[in-house]
Parts: sequence; C-alpha cells; structure tokens
Amino acid sequence: MSTDMTAADGSTTKHRRSFRRAFQNWIWPIYGDFPRELLKTKLGRFTIASWRYAWYSLILRRLRTTSGAGVAASTIRHNVRGMLDLHVERSSRLIDPVVAWALARRINVADLKILTIGPRTEGEIWNLISRGFRRRNIKALDLISYSPMVDLGDMHSMAYPHASFDVVLAGWVISYSDDKQRAADEIARVAKPGAIVAIGIEWGRKTPEQVAAEKTGYIVGSAQRLPSVRAILDLFGDRMDRVYFQVDDQDIAPEESGDLLVVFRLR
Repeated sequence: MSTDMTAADGSTTKHRRSFRRAFQNWIWPIYGDFPRELLKTKLGRFTIASWRYAWYSLILRRLRTTSGAGVAASTIRHNVRGMLDLHVERSSRLIDPVVAWALARRINVADLKILTIGPRTEGEIWNLISRGFRRRNIKALDLISYSPMVDLGDMHSMAYPHASFDVVLAGWVISYSDDKQRAADEIARVAKPGAIVAIGIEWGRKTPEQVAAEKTGYIVGSAQRLPSVRAILDLFGDRMDRVYFQVDDQDIAPEESGDLLVVFRLR
C-alpha cells in the first residue's frame, strides 16, 4: 500500500504504508487489550473470581487462615464474612493513582513488581492485571487465603526479602493492626528504595463501640484509629520522600464515613 505526498515545492514523494506497522500500532492495541478491558468491569472480575473461589474454596476446600502478633481480634471473623466481595471495586481508588503516576513518569506498569497486602480474594489481583500489571510481577499476602495467587501470612512479619517491590499496596488493612508502627516498618523493609506505597483506610464519625453496638456486635479492626493522612505518613517518618496523591477531607465531608487515601514515595 502506498500514497503520494506533495511537498511545498510541488514535487511528489511516494511513501509506502506498512499494514504490519498499522496493525501493531493501531489495531492490535484495541483487540489485544480486550481481555484486560473485560477485567476492568465489575462483572468481568466477579465472573472469573467467583468461579475460582467456588473451585478452590468450596470444592477443594483450600481456605486457610493465620494470625500473628499485632493483628486485631476481629480481623479474621470480619473478613471471612466479606469473602463474596469478589470484584473489589474499592481497590481501584488506590490502583488508579499508582497507574497515573507510572504513566506520567513514562514507566511501564507491567515491569513493576507489586505487593498487595490484604486483598482477601483474587478480585484485587485481577483488578491490578486489568490496569496493566503483569501476573508474574504481582505478589499478594493475606491472613486468609484459598487461592494459589495469595500467600498466607501476616503483614507484621512478611517472609519476603528486603527491597523486593517497586510498589506496595495496602488497601484498608492498617486499620486491622494493633501495632501499626510494626506494619509500616515491614512495608518499608520489603519496598525498594524509591518505591511507591499506596495506603487506604476508612474513617468514621462514630466510635468503634458505636459501630459495634449498631451493626456488627464487635469492634471492626483495631480500636486504635488513624485520624488523618498525616498520621499514616508519620508511621514512615523520614523514610517518606514525597506525596503524589491524597484524600484527607473528612473535616468538610457531610457523610458519616469515608476513606483516607495516600500514595507516596519512599526515599
């Protein structure tokens, strides 16, 4: 295939178009990304995660739990009750800012080694894959695991070597720690120098005791709350370099509860 190009002086130059190049640059990215695009939908993630949950947990009965020093008393009980949250839409609130940082820096997210702490189910892993993270570069750790994709372990004492990950994602797990400083120290230990850390926690205007009396019958997570993004960052002290994204506006929010989110870089 070729086309004629006319220059300003009236001369004509013939340029050959490569169908192969057009396919690689324009067509393949559309169709080749189709499976990942499906995983970006709640239905896509729920479908694959639910079938795998049924196979590993209900049929093979591989669901296991563990605990450790620093884990809040209600952690296992509360999260086992929430196992059917298989599409894990909430994880996007941290994943998307991390991907935006990588794109702005011209970094291929597929090359980043990422640890997600406390995904509970495979849904968060499929969400990461849908955003471009490569399966072999994803590690997941939880106190509850039925899946070969999720390592059974405690964030207060992780079995991973020092400086293993480019990104550490800790979505709504620090709230389940009675020893938050130790959890932060472990995150910093397994993260590479200059790694990105993304942390989310839930805040609420009601006390843990009020929530227990009205909804759950027990205190969800630790009674030791982190009141602000600043309190999260203080756990990392001078190891924190700069903040790329944060949501910390509970002081003006009309709702009774919401999230504190922060994405930052370690030195």
